[in-house]
Amino acid sequence: MQQKSMSTVWLLFWLISAPLIHAQDQRRPRRDRVCNQDGTLCVKGAVEQSVVQNPFYFEVQVRCPAQIVLAWELRDDSGQILDQDPDGGLAFLVNKPSASERTLAVRDFALAPAKTSRGKLVLRATTYSISGENHALPELSIPLRLETRTTNVSYAVPAGDEFSRAVIDRVESDPAHRAPMHAEVDWRTTTLLFVQPAMLGGAAAEAAARAYPSQALWHVINYSQAQGTAHLTILGGGWAGVTYYLTGLYYLLEKTVEHQPGVRRVVYDKRPDFGQ
Repeated sequence: MQQKSMSTVWLLFWLISAPLIHAQDQRRPRRDRVCNQDGTLCVKGAVEQSVVQNPFYFEVQVRCPAQIVLAWELRDDSGQILDQDPDGGLAFLVNKPSASERTLAVRDFALAPAKTSRGKLVLRATTYSISGENHALPELSIPLRLETRTTNVSYAVPAGDEFSRAVIDRVESDPAHRAPMHAEVDWRTTTLLFVQPAMLGGAAAEAAARAYPSQALWHVINYSQAQGTAHLTILGGGWAGVTYYLTGLYYLLEKTVEHQPGVRRVVYDKRPDFGQ
């Protein structure tokens, strides 16, 4: 009889305490940072809790004296890649408090639609130097929540070969009497992961940039609109002939963004620093 009473007491204790223990688990503080194995790459813990939409923005704290190429990939749990940047072309410098510490950021306007509401951001960074002694840093994988809604955006593309001729005429004309470029464009539509309504112009502009062929793509990394003026920030590298490419790209970006309701003109803001 005494053994049965003790069993009853323990059962009551477990029933009362279990919800309390579970509640304590739910109240555990979230991680401030998520880092790779050796702590050379870290992101804020809040990234794990956010719902990814377009544009997708994240910062990476780097603790490494060498310069790095920040490659990354975002995929959903079905394995579908929403976007990737194997060459680190979308990364830019935010700040550099010391020679071995800096913060890099990525802002991506062109994530493809997701099939699942969960996914993973994978960072793969590689150091590089003039001597060619490069090595990979430990990978960092971060689980994320994904928006499953989609948005259609329209963007301008060259209508034909005469577009290239118009670019050449513009670049090679007399600088003292340079006339505005005029060329026909066609319109295309693409479906992206849900785009924040205020950022539709930026997503459309990035779609236009990715559709315009070049030796190395430039990207739209920031967008805002106020009082009829749209502000774009674009990022990319230089090469022989980049002036011709940018002349055509500017024209397509302006046609695309001016297609947005309320936009009367487009201006380009200062680009962030590439250096590390």
